Amino acid sequence: MMITRLMATASIAGLALGLAACEPDPIPDPEPAPVPPPATEEAPPEVQTDVEGMAAAHEELLEQAEEAAEETALGEPAGMMPAEEPVAPLGLIEGLSVHCGEAFEGEITSAPDERDADFAGERLVMHVRECFDDEVRVPFHVGDDHSRTWLITRLDDGRLRLKHDHRYEDGSEHTLTQYGGESVAPPVSARVEFPADEFSRELFVREDIPVSIDNVWIMEVTETSFIYTLTRPNRFFEVTFDLTNPVETPPTPWGWEDED
Repeated sequence: MMITRLMATASIAGLALGLAACEPDPIPDPEPAPVPPPATEEAPPEVQTDVEGMAAAHEELLEQAEEAAEETALGEPAGMMPAEEPVAPLGLIEGLSVHCGEAFEGEITSAPDERDADFAGERLVMHVRECFDDEVRVPFHVGDDHSRTWLITRLDDGRLRLKHDHRYEDGSEHTLTQYGGESVAPPVSARVEFPADEFSRELFVREDIPVSIDNVWIMEVTETSFIYTLTRPNRFFEVTFDLTNPVETPPTPWGWEDED
């Protein structure tokens, strides 16, 4: 009996040893991942700065900017030659003043009209007698009639005024005198229109010639001619004077002797 128990015990012990031998080896704990060393900031590559070169370039840019500003102020595009200043055309007063002291003969260049009987067949002469910066006085002689003088004056606003100064032979003012008009705007050429002004319209009505209230006088200077025109509805009168051929100076106009 004892022997049987010992043998059973030995069998159990052998079985335990066999099972122990069959168990797998224990799994080792995983090793922690290696920790990388802390990153160190790399110093940026050194930049070589040409301080003197940058200063010189900056100074050159400043000089170019100053030159461009000066050229702009002068109205000259940078890098371009200045354009020649255009020559302004002569105005009416200036164009007449070129011939100051000279006289010129003219002729009627409008169609024949019985209302022009006082002028037809007469010698017509204009005389640029007196010239000032803002006024010219031009007597208009019709044969032996020396009663008419054209007065062209520049006003403060640049517009021009035309007046017809009419005198009797004794020098006193004619009933119809100082009529004329003013340009609507400062003229831009040597051709100027003068619509009848208020003074003239009232004068024409008072003297019983209301048809003349629509008068427009036109004066024009060209290189070769001076043209005097009177126009209104159903009326056109024109005299053209030859500025290329001066003639003998006519007598002093009536009433202007004291101006000599």
